[in-house]
Amino acid sequence: MAEPVRVTVLRHGEVAGPAHVFRGRSDPPLTARGSEQMRAALADRRFDAVATSPLLRCRAFAEAFAAEQGIACRVLADMRELDFGDWEGLSGAEVAERDPAAYQRFRSRCDDCAASGGERIGDFRRRVLAAWQDWLADAAGGQRLLITHAGVMRILLQQVLKLPASGLYRIALPEAAQFQVSLLAGEAPILLSLNPCADFS
Repeated sequence: MAEPVRVTVLRHGEVAGPAHVFRGRSDPPLTARGSEQMRAALADRRFDAVATSPLLRCRAFAEAFAAEQGIACRVLADMRELDFGDWEGLSGAEVAERDPAAYQRFRSRCDDCAASGGERIGDFRRRVLAAWQDWLADAAGGQRLLITHAGVMRILLQQVLKLPASGLYRIALPEAAQFQVSLLAGEAPILLSLNPCADFS
């Protein structure tokens, strides 16, 4: 890429069902509030390319937003959330009560740890970063938007900022959180913003 590419990565907004639970492969839709959160985060923004996780809470909004912008929306299967296995739908407190050792190990984010019956962190990291590189391979300047999940965003922020895996949970990523990064071939990525208008209430 001869010209810098600015990429905005946006988390989906509020979804139907309980909040603050492990939600990976399950596929609830956005609520009306969730859609409004995402629209507010992108107010008056224009993009040259839009991509999305295949899960409904990201894809439905991304396809509608791209259509409004008059551009195509690319679905990236490997930008889906981590598979939480048997922990799907449980809160962190519930998992910690059932199996405190497994939960503590999972929080370390080491490559070989996983939720019970779920995807290993190392496998998750490899598929997300491969999809990121593939999506950006033809980038030549401009503005891009990726709509995805908190877990995917943490992997990308770890890569951009060279953070230790154990530090990933120190980054708050509420509903409709976003970050923007500038990428230029041969240069280190530059984080331009993180959660500029997030609602932490």
